[in-house]
Amino acid sequence: MSRATSLPPARTLALFAAATLVALAGVLSFGAASAEAATPCWKRALDDWSDNGRMDDVYSQLCIQAAIDHLPEDLRIYSNAPEIIGGARQRSVRDRSLQGTSGSPPSAKTPTRTVTPVEPEVESETGPREEGPIPYVLGQGTTDASSIPVPLMILAGLALALMAAGAAGFTHRKLKARHIASGE
Repeated sequence: MSRATSLPPARTLALFAAATLVALAGVLSFGAASAEAATPCWKRALDDWSDNGRMDDVYSQLCIQAAIDHLPEDLRIYSNAPEIIGGARQRSVRDRSLQGTSGSPPSAKTPTRTVTPVEPEVESETGPREEGPIPYVLGQGTTDASSIPVPLMILAGLALALMAAGAAGFTHRKLKARHIASGE
């Protein structure tokens, strides 16, 4: 009786794999939102530099010093991050000294950040280039200095799916062989 009401082993395995993937996606989505909410100042400063190679916002002296202290060794050696972040420190000192000499807080006319004008893109002779779905997906969400690159996440998902398919096929073969050996 119990044999008639139970699911076939292959279907049970497929349901287990689907439930595992849904649970994993849920855990990963909740973890990303809570981690972003409590970002320390030095990390925001490093992210500010990593998104376009310049410091767009103004940070405190302690924040900039912490960003320099937390700067990975490879970025110290192979990039201009120490110079750019050091320039932000100098700009912060300069702004602070300008505020201190007047005795009053900066007015609305005093700029607190430098904005570089962006030149419009020139279209080629063939017209605007249509961007397909793959370059669009690969270019999304990689402005954080410590984020996992989207192509790596896609490859990891594909690898997990292939391993699950392989495990399902292996399990199906073993169960089929056991079924044949038992003579049912």
